[in-house]
Amino acid sequence: MRTVLIAPEFIPNWGGVGTYCIELARSLSARSDIELHVVAPLRCLDVSKTSSTESEILDYFHHRVHLHLLGRANETFFYNVGFQYRTWRHLPRILKEYQIDLIHSQHAHMPDIMLKLTGMPHRVPAVTTVHSTVRNQYEGIKETGQAWSEMDTSEKYQLVLYPFLRVAEESYLRRCDERIFVSRWTRDYVLANYSLDCSTGRVIHNGVDTERFRPQESSDKPILSDISDPIILYASRLTVARGSHLLARAIPLVLKENREVHFVFAGAGDTEALLDTLEMAGVPRDKYTVLGYVDYEDLPALYRRAYGYVMPTSWENLPFKLLEAMSSGVPVVTTNVGGIPEVVQHGHNGLFAARDKKSVAERIAELLADRGLARKLGRNARNTILENFSWSVTARKTADVYQSLLHSGK
Repeated sequence: MRTVLIAPEFIPNWGGVGTYCIELARSLSARSDIELHVVAPLRCLDVSKTSSTESEILDYFHHRVHLHLLGRANETFFYNVGFQYRTWRHLPRILKEYQIDLIHSQHAHMPDIMLKLTGMPHRVPAVTTVHSTVRNQYEGIKETGQAWSEMDTSEKYQLVLYPFLRVAEESYLRRCDERIFVSRWTRDYVLANYSLDCSTGRVIHNGVDTERFRPQESSDKPILSDISDPIILYASRLTVARGSHLLARAIPLVLKENREVHFVFAGAGDTEALLDTLEMAGVPRDKYTVLGYVDYEDLPALYRRAYGYVMPTSWENLPFKLLEAMSSGVPVVTTNVGGIPEVVQHGHNGLFAARDKKSVAERIAELLADRGLARKLGRNARNTILENFSWSVTARKTADVYQSLLHSGK
């Protein structure tokens, strides 16, 4: 089965879709029944603080994938337009040359939208994974009530261009042969808000590499080794919708209860806006570290240094960073939104906070004050991931969707 995986985010990884594409490619390329071709842009140095050559990427996958790099990505929003154009130009050639049987694309990037709207020269069945929708991203940003100046550049563009993106998204989703939803909530949201038939869409939860992300007594890399206080980690995009600025405002309330704590922010995005928020909130400089982008290979060591993980997001489908922290045995504090309740049970394997700084601070203080509770939540979180959210299960179910679509003759 010759399959093209269109990966608008890939190596070096800077987001959840990137994690999905990397780990799915790793799992699928190990199967004897799939010849995997990956179509992706090459992320440039100025965003991710690192870069990879084509040969390094192939080495990463032990040369078990065929890699087709279409241009470069210099930022996190408008690069996608160029990638959509290059996909339109070059994908038909790849399909014909390698006799591809099936395409697997990603929403809400819609990298193959131009081909869907203009017509595919070589008719190939297409699966699309719905990671999020333009509409719930828009609603999530608006719900924060944050100032324009605090928003990441990509969030500003999403708000300004929303009417156009919404129309494009509706047209795109109607033209998908099969859809994979990363959570039940995502599927129900699309059914309720989009005029299309999702009755055949499959829910396949995101997975985690449980060997890579696992508990360990000490970190295998000297990351944050100069910090002796318990570390509360935020690891996700530095956007207002994901809650980085809300956590920043909660820190002074935590410090009133316990000053033996250090906050670490890791993720791609506008670090200057976050630093401004921390300063305006009056957070002492010695109580936080803003790492910015952290290479995917360094994330396991970062989780192992964390006492707790916090992501007070306004919307989510099923965030990888949350799953990775749980797989690493780290107790989590998050919000009861989107697909998160499908993995987190309050008081069992994590804690829910309301999306306000007082509630977030109270949950963090609760973790810091009760190490027994923190250990219990972390242990149960790890077991939850092992039982239900491993990549081996996700990849097997995805391959089953491929076979089903090919046999259906769509």
